[in-house]
Amino acid sequence: MSPTPSPAPAASRLVLDEANAAIRAFVANRKVWTPADLEELARLRRAWMAAAKSESV
Repeated sequence: MSPTPSPAPAASRLVLDEANAAIRAFVANRKVWTPADLEELARLRRAWMAAAKSESV
């Protein structure tokens, strides 16, 4: 008998994982933060918070 495949992750979980990956990639090895960098980080965090909120609903 073949193993039962795992269910696909929920769409909100994928969005949350993508938001996490985007933040990690953006901050990786960064030593200098310009105002534009900080604004982009804030935008990525807002996207992460929205994804986390939609997952918990």
